[in-house]
Amino acid sequence: MKQYRLPILLLLAIYFITTSCIKKDVTVLENKTAIQHSIDKQAHQFLEDSLITSVSIGIIKDGKKITAHYGELDSGKKNTPTDATYYEIASVSKTFAGALVAQAELEGKLSLQDDIRKYLTEAYPNFEFEGEPIRIIHLLTHQAGLPQFLPTAIGEAMNQINEELPFKVHEIEKAYSKDRFLTDLKTIELTAIPGSQYHYSNVDVELMAYILETIYDMPYEDIVLKKITAIARMPHTKIHLSTSEKQNLANGYGINRRLVPHFSNTLWGADGGIKSTVPDMVNYMELLLQSENKMISKSQEILIDLGDYGSGYFWPIRLNTPHGTYYNHHGGAYGTQNWLYIYPKYDLGIYVVTNQSDLETAGKLQQLVDAILEEVIVG
Repeated sequence: MKQYRLPILLLLAIYFITTSCIKKDVTVLENKTAIQHSIDKQAHQFLEDSLITSVSIGIIKDGKKITAHYGELDSGKKNTPTDATYYEIASVSKTFAGALVAQAELEGKLSLQDDIRKYLTEAYPNFEFEGEPIRIIHLLTHQAGLPQFLPTAIGEAMNQINEELPFKVHEIEKAYSKDRFLTDLKTIELTAIPGSQYHYSNVDVELMAYILETIYDMPYEDIVLKKITAIARMPHTKIHLSTSEKQNLANGYGINRRLVPHFSNTLWGADGGIKSTVPDMVNYMELLLQSENKMISKSQEILIDLGDYGSGYFWPIRLNTPHGTYYNHHGGAYGTQNWLYIYPKYDLGIYVVTNQSDLETAGKLQQLVDAILEEVIVG
């Protein structure tokens, strides 16, 4: 069962650490000041870590919103992040793709059982095994049997994890293109029936973005704008930033606090290319908490149920917890890490992000979320 636990963008080989549960009956604080006090305390403790110099936090509770920023983005420059700071949200971008698939399904433009080749302009006879094709649902749940990365040279680079890795991967990615991606797909050989095995894959999501472009006959980024960000009041959430917007994009730091590059974004960006601000991400959580929204409720449906874990439309789902069913997704760029948590039981969303990324950052941020949650939720 462990192979089905929360998948993570492994550009720095970050592994999933199971969220700890608070084993007691709980009620929720209604006092915004108390929540702010909790954020302040936990953020300052978080910044005691010598490798981390900044953290930004967004909370929405019962419709009330809080954003808070601490530390400095670049050591010694006293440049505290602000509501105008852009961050790479990396794999949290996948949740946008999932919502768009749900919306396309609601509009009758696709079915989860469709053979994906229905939407591809070239022939891919390799997209089946023993007569069983890759279907839309297999992309959504990472059960298509596709590799984690294209080009495969990225996966090979991951065999040696050190502070040079982001630079090696960046060089590979910036020379890659959509045309090469679609050509490389033809070389993949499936080794199992689609739907029978789980394998976390960024390729799944990029291919899904291409399918969405085919369905809507418009660029993927325009679909995100039309179907999500314009509706959720997220004007600062984009895959491609303007020259002036890039001035507010946080620098990222990797192993040993080394300054590292941002993602190249030569493909669709659905797997990890979105940049956003904390206020925009709070507005996104507001949308994700709207159970009456058909797109959101559809995207959070359980497509795979394994008892304690489930999978929705590119959403990892935690089941049977003291906090009810909740949704969380991690994103890791070369120099940025972030977590987004949605707790419908408490009408609560928590978003945390820091511009530092190494093997331990994901776990540290997760502990920060747990600490905030434990203080916001009191018995």
